[in-house]
Amino acid sequence: MRLRPFALVEPETVPEAVEILARLDGEARVIAGGTALVPTMRLGLVTPDRLVSLHRIAGLSEVRVDKGMLEIGAMTSLSALVRHGIVRDGWPLLAHAASRVATPSIRSSATLGGNLCYAEAASDPAPALLCLEAQVRVADSVGERVVPIGEFFTGFYETAVAAGEILTAVRVPPMPEGARAGYVKFCPRSAEDKPLIGVAALVTLDGAGRVSDIRLALAGAAPTPIRARRAEAALRGETLTDAAVRATADAAAIEADPLSDLMGSADYRREMIRVWVRRLLLSLR
Repeated sequence: MRLRPFALVEPETVPEAVEILARLDGEARVIAGGTALVPTMRLGLVTPDRLVSLHRIAGLSEVRVDKGMLEIGAMTSLSALVRHGIVRDGWPLLAHAASRVATPSIRSSATLGGNLCYAEAASDPAPALLCLEAQVRVADSVGERVVPIGEFFTGFYETAVAAGEILTAVRVPPMPEGARAGYVKFCPRSAEDKPLIGVAALVTLDGAGRVSDIRLALAGAAPTPIRARRAEAALRGETLTDAAVRATADAAAIEADPLSDLMGSADYRREMIRVWVRRLLLSLR
């Protein structure tokens, strides 16, 4: 299907971009990598009159460490994130989750900011960022605000980014000392597909081998990516025995609120949550 005609605007600064969004009449969309927006435009699901491209804005593709926090510009491609030495060494959970997105060609175009703003419930990076307790920086014509990642996804394909705002960066705290982390996804159709279920976990053990901290996040398990906090509570203070891990997986499945679609029913998703939470936690043991 051919794209409908649209105007392309290419600001060179963030203030210029938000000023353009504020004064545009009709429907306008911000475009980053375009790997989600362009297909939806081809299908006629969205028909913007104008696209505001962020490609010319300097600094939005930078990856740096600031006072121990990893700061990732919104226009950083997922492939750049995967390859970056700082991310791979200090935040391997995020690098691994980003490496599982689609295909190499998609990852070379798709951006972290675009991935988050698309708000796909079955996102690969989102569960990792939830476990890492990241923060999202959002700019508008007044200034900038910071949104905790746990408050960023507000509904089915909806985020806390309001009209006239632009996601500019993601800030990620350092991983806890001695933490073990991992991400797994289950794709019944193809390894390059979005996950039916994605599970990220970050576990810290005390000197006695008990779980002193656990963060467990799920993709494809609800209308948005979620932290499974009741499941976390079930394992905190316990050792990673088979029984404790099984109880945690059961709690995660009960806590989830999955949808049914062509990939699988809600009941099937709950069973897969049990399977993949259990497998990931046992692998971290």
